[in-house]
Amino acid sequence: MKQNKWFLLIVASVVGSLLLGACSISVELLSTPTASATAVASIPATDTPVPVASSVPATPTLTPTFIPIQSDTAQMLKNFMSVTEDEDVRSVAFSPDGTVLAAAGGNANDFNVHVWDVATGQLVGVLNGHTDIVWGLAFSPDGKLLASISRDHKAIIRDWRNGDILKILDFPGEVTSVSFSPDGQTLAVGGVNKPSEQGHTAAIWTYSVSTWELSVKFLEYINITAMAYSPNGDILIGGGTSRNIQVWSVSDGASLFTLSHTHQVLKAVISPDGSTLATGTCTKVVNSVCADGGIWLWDLPTGKLIKKLNGFPDFVENLAFSADSSLLIAGSRDGTLHVYETSNYGSIFETKSPDGINAMSLSSDDKVLAIGTYNGDIHFWRIEPRP
Repeated sequence: MKQNKWFLLIVASVVGSLLLGACSISVELLSTPTASATAVASIPATDTPVPVASSVPATPTLTPTFIPIQSDTAQMLKNFMSVTEDEDVRSVAFSPDGTVLAAAGGNANDFNVHVWDVATGQLVGVLNGHTDIVWGLAFSPDGKLLASISRDHKAIIRDWRNGDILKILDFPGEVTSVSFSPDGQTLAVGGVNKPSEQGHTAAIWTYSVSTWELSVKFLEYINITAMAYSPNGDILIGGGTSRNIQVWSVSDGASLFTLSHTHQVLKAVISPDGSTLATGTCTKVVNSVCADGGIWLWDLPTGKLIKKLNGFPDFVENLAFSADSSLLIAGSRDGTLHVYETSNYGSIFETKSPDGINAMSLSSDDKVLAIGTYNGDIHFWRIEPRP
């Protein structure tokens, strides 16, 4: 497939029976001061480019009925389908309706975003535009837009169904985290801030989706490897490489808490009920290598540390809560995957991916788990009842 040409492959509409950082940076730093937020619009948005797209929209197959991943079904998780990307898979994201999975990454050549039909495993779209590693992907809540962010200092927002590029946002450094607000009205992009402002070398820029004007800029340090909105959109959390996670009020940009860790944070997710923040980190480093990965659990309303989950052989780089907040799924770089019940945070399922876990996404209905590996494979998992 040619890198500079958009194409779509039409997939037959058949209901099939068949149907992770953020960037990986290891930096040891001293604790840093609390970040602040400003409302300066210092990063211009590139004028909307001429779209490069096929005239035929992608038509993903309807997803078959699967069993949700729950406490009483988790032990029946099976890898039922795999597809292969050209290079490292660094980000995966399900569309809100679960019919497609967007995946991207790259290492030396392929920096395209690939769109896969979840029901059939067929490639339905290839989206070009980036010239370096793609660190993150995010669908808008209505499923119409797909945002991708890259080491090439750009965020590209497009209509993924026909490939039209709607907006390109330029940044002073690489951008490594991206998320739409729950109401879909705001896009947040986190990454390196050059030149630094008041000593801050990282930032989260938030844009109005209707105008693409910069609204609030949240300042942090080093880089933004973890970022998330609360379910009601009132709180934005971000940070990671500084070993801190900042908790901000979206309405006024005020800093509510600084959650400090002993090592950097590569992933952070907020439970759908808004009660808990889970951060993926390392708890022990030996000779500059993580010897024990862990998950830190925080009470979001108060900023208090609830519990630490250890026992991963490497950094915990991927996390996902189930839609009802009853389960927490965690994956580490070495390929260890755990499913925890949040009632007591006991592990109810454990397995190992031999190719590591570099990216992970859980569909919004909890029926399909996608895992991206370091060798370019994407593994799809579902519940398969025993005979």
